[in-house]
Amino acid sequence: MIFPFFRLFFIAVFFASSLFSKSIETFFGEIEVEEPVILDLIESPSFQRLKHIHQYGIAYYTTHKEEYNRYEHSLGVFAILRKNKAGLEEQIAGLLHDVSHTIFSHVGDWVFEREYQEEDYQSTIHNFYLAASGIEKILNKHGYTIDQVSPKRDEFVMLEQPLPNLCADRIDYNIQGAYYQNFLTKEEAIELFEGLSFVDGKWVIKNKGLAKKVMLFSIFMTKDCWGSATNYFMSRWLADAILQGLDIGLISWHELHFGIDEIIWDKLQASVDPMIRENMLKIKNPNDYFHLVDFKDADRFIKFKCRAIDPWIQVDKNITRLTSLDSELSKAFNQIKEKANTGWPARISL
Repeated sequence: MIFPFFRLFFIAVFFASSLFSKSIETFFGEIEVEEPVILDLIESPSFQRLKHIHQYGIAYYTTHKEEYNRYEHSLGVFAILRKNKAGLEEQIAGLLHDVSHTIFSHVGDWVFEREYQEEDYQSTIHNFYLAASGIEKILNKHGYTIDQVSPKRDEFVMLEQPLPNLCADRIDYNIQGAYYQNFLTKEEAIELFEGLSFVDGKWVIKNKGLAKKVMLFSIFMTKDCWGSATNYFMSRWLADAILQGLDIGLISWHELHFGIDEIIWDKLQASVDPMIRENMLKIKNPNDYFHLVDFKDADRFIKFKCRAIDPWIQVDKNITRLTSLDSELSKAFNQIKEKANTGWPARISL
């Protein structure tokens, strides 16, 4: 009679676990999540808000209209950490690492004059945001503190590493971004995800060809979007429009930190304030207001952060930098680093 008892016991355990688990859809596929803290965080209004914060900020409305948002990115980072068996605290940190982004993602760096600093504005307010948004209460309910899941923790080396290394954050936005920009097919993106490994403190890619594609994407986006002169001017004009909107009461500080892109964009578009109208016109027609010129003719040089990656590659039993295996790739990598230091030579059109 003992066997029916154990059979009933295991059936009960199975149904109990299924009641508290949920399938979470990510770019890399579905993930079964049983931890209540993860489920509560994903379902929280603050995390759901990220569906309406575009990954590329102002570029979504102008030059890079990918339907890729901070919600998809955060779940992608979580998926990468989870597959590679990061600790639960680091998984939570990865899930929440971008929740404190202001409207238009990195526009907060420009509003608060942090565009060239190592630490982004959203990183400086991260702990404050978790407390103010209600996420701290969720963490506390499940026995965690803000400090335990801070992305800044030195031991979270799977989540964050300095450039040009890969890290879970950088892996996701390069793989997903490369897919949206047609550098990778979905099948190639999944193959990259499946082939990743974390060895001796390094994220390692096995497929050299796919690693090259994603590295070329990082160089392209550094030049064409993240570090472009166009993105620089549009971000500055948008930040000034937002600051004017704050001054005249069109936008509140709460909306800046807790609002969503579309609502603020529509408010700025509809504004009759002369300064805001002028800046929104510049954003729509940036090439009418500045030009890239020869160095001798420039009245400013637009420097930028080089976000190009140089992945670790496994060749047989050895791990080496991708640039050490490809001279042309090494040349392109060094060129974009040099351009980041010298800047784009630009001239304002009057």
